[in-house]
Amino acid sequence: MKIVLAHKYFFRGGGTATYLFALREQLHQMGHETIPFTVAFERTAVDEYSEFYVSPPDGAAHDHLKDMKMSPWLALRLLARSTWSVEAYYKARALVEATQPDIAYVHNLYTYMSPSPIAAFKDAGIPVVMRVSDYNMVCPSIHLLRNGGPCFECIGSGYAPAIGYRCHKGSLSATAARAAAMMLHDSAKVYEQVDLLITPSRFMADLLVAAGYDPWRIACIPSFYPAVAPGCTDGEAEDAYILYFGRIAPEKGLECLLHAHAQVENPPRLVIAGADTLSYAQRLMELSETLRSDLVDFVGFQESGALSDLIAGSLFTVVPSIWPDNCPMSILESFAHGKPVVAARIGGIPEQVTGDCGLLFEPGDVAELAAAMHRLSNDPVLRTQMGQSARRRLTEVYTPQSHAQTLLNRLAKLAPTEDTVAAHPVAAHCCAAK
Repeated sequence: MKIVLAHKYFFRGGGTATYLFALREQLHQMGHETIPFTVAFERTAVDEYSEFYVSPPDGAAHDHLKDMKMSPWLALRLLARSTWSVEAYYKARALVEATQPDIAYVHNLYTYMSPSPIAAFKDAGIPVVMRVSDYNMVCPSIHLLRNGGPCFECIGSGYAPAIGYRCHKGSLSATAARAAAMMLHDSAKVYEQVDLLITPSRFMADLLVAAGYDPWRIACIPSFYPAVAPGCTDGEAEDAYILYFGRIAPEKGLECLLHAHAQVENPPRLVIAGADTLSYAQRLMELSETLRSDLVDFVGFQESGALSDLIAGSLFTVVPSIWPDNCPMSILESFAHGKPVVAARIGGIPEQVTGDCGLLFEPGDVAELAAAMHRLSNDPVLRTQMGQSARRRLTEVYTPQSHAQTLLNRLAKLAPTEDTVAAHPVAAHCCAAK
């Protein structure tokens, strides 16, 4: 099959990009062709078909809002981009005409591309499958988070509550603009044009149903991690540490983590690694100064090799999210290194961290998180057992081969070709029915 992979970012970093690059490699190994469709940022790591890439809203070097020098003109341009990008529509149509793909597999297009490529692909006559890994379609604040806790008020009831609460960036105008764009997408039924919505968790699938999407158009296909680490070491006694890695952002529950770590008796060192896209790390560092700054290290964003070494040398990792995290890649990466995970019982996380490969706690519960960290820090036998179970769970449930095969079976139902009919009996059945 020839499959368009559409995503606003096509450079390494972040869960979706990690997933995309690994999926692309797996699909190539299985004999399929992928066609990237993205924004032409400076860091974009693919250049095939670059003539069809969408222009960046504020220069190729500025791929995050925090890097952009906001002006009224740029604000209007971003609003237009997030609502309906004419350029993205016509670039997507041109890409289809030039490459004649079988199907489009769409990911996060919001902010810099808009959902207009979905309409372009459908108008060009190819099926569209969309992976829904975040809450952009159902929540104006994006995170299902308000006042430090989960919020579901807008699900299935419109976006008026979000406007009243100023959920997006704490701004009435920004929230109203987001809500207006979402209402336009709803009224235009742009997501109704998607043939199949793929979710990485049952939690997300249930949420889409609650928001009004048809259950028969939704399929849960768990994500994957591309490789099992060759080996791991339990942190040496003199240099043992607990590890958090991921985005440095308020919804990740890092303030709760710092407070809980300070409550653990004789705790190991806490290492916090990740990109600080919202300039939030300084606030956390100031908090750690009032708690146990001598036992907390902020090491910033780590490249893949250095991060792998950090995970391998940790006692265990922590995912303290206070928002309904859908399917954190950090959990699967921890499993790949044979590490148990202490994680918040929220969103899709409990589907990943079962009782034999980690410990769950109520999100935001400092005492329960502290108790879980204390237990794992002081029980090497339990750590080893849970680490082995975690690695086993990864190899049984979250492999690229099983994910890609399940995905291809779904794609073949929508875009059966001579080759896919031969490769996938389900496609042959679909063609016979037609």
